[in-house]
Amino acid sequence: MPLVSVSASAVALLALVAFLPNSITADTILIKGGTVVNHDHVLTADVLIKDELILEVAPNIEAPAGAQVINASGSYVMPGGIDPHTHLDMPFMGQVACDDFYSGQAAALAGGTTMHIDFALPVNHNLMAGFKEWQRKAKRACADYGFHMAVTKWDEQVAEDMGKLTAEGINSFKFFLAYKGALMVTDDELLQGMLRCRQLGALPQVHAENGEAVALGQQLVYDAGN
Repeated sequence: MPLVSVSASAVALLALVAFLPNSITADTILIKGGTVVNHDHVLTADVLIKDELILEVAPNIEAPAGAQVINASGSYVMPGGIDPHTHLDMPFMGQVACDDFYSGQAAALAGGTTMHIDFALPVNHNLMAGFKEWQRKAKRACADYGFHMAVTKWDEQVAEDMGKLTAEGINSFKFFLAYKGALMVTDDELLQGMLRCRQLGALPQVHAENGEAVALGQQLVYDAGN
């Protein structure tokens, strides 16, 4: 059965985005007669959308004046997937991710993923510069997206910038305990960052490895000629 995909953003703004039988030309869209599949039930119903917000899911909805009507008979109508962990166009230890915000999102849309949260990296430990750089990268976007922000050192400027970023809508920050010499923070920096997240009501995320042990193991392997 064909798929009609409806996306759900992190702030619950829902938009019709992928694999529709015709292009979207109206602010109000009515998807008629599809098999609506949610996490808790399946039913044959119509879906009414206005300004990217789902207003109603019910059988036999009458089309408002000016609405674009899409016949979904014989198709599934499903919420689009949300991928909360992506690295598009990301430089990392001498390499760059092969997919950018267009090619990566286009591939995701082809599989029914309609929104993702990408990890933005600071530029020379500067969070705001990193945010602006990821905004630039995302100009090629063709789907909904959000950002996590990595924290790669700790000082008062970083603490201040975390506050600025939460005001911009970024409410999760990533701390790496791996990748020594690249992204790794110390235990003290991690604790300071977690305290700041608590102040801001933000979510701390931790890549939990012992970066010192990994670096030592790498050196031992290298020295042994393996």
